[in-house]
Amino acid sequence: MAVTASELMDELHIDVDEVETKTVQGLIDSAKEIVTHSVTDDLTAEQLEAKYPTLFDLATKNLATSMYYDRELTDGTSKGFQMVIVHLSTKIAIDEKKGRDDGSDEIQTV
Repeated sequence: MAVTASELMDELHIDVDEVETKTVQGLIDSAKEIVTHSVTDDLTAEQLEAKYPTLFDLATKNLATSMYYDRELTDGTSKGFQMVIVHLSTKIAIDEKKGRDDGSDEIQTV
């Protein structure tokens, strides 16, 4: 369920032309990288998109939309984007914990 330029442009009622499509696709590509680096160092954008399609796509659309209307993100990221990033980060952390859980709740320190 990958976010496409035509889908996002349709949702935002942006007139389709070659320049706008290229701009929106570039923002989507950037948003995917930002989302990925915001929540994990261990997974690629493609892995996140495959494992958490709804949250990943929502975060990508949200950030790409914000960057479309305000390229500099003058007021930072939206509360909606921040909320989705928290949910996505939590899902990843829970899944990672389940994957390495040995049954103890002991916290290791180095």
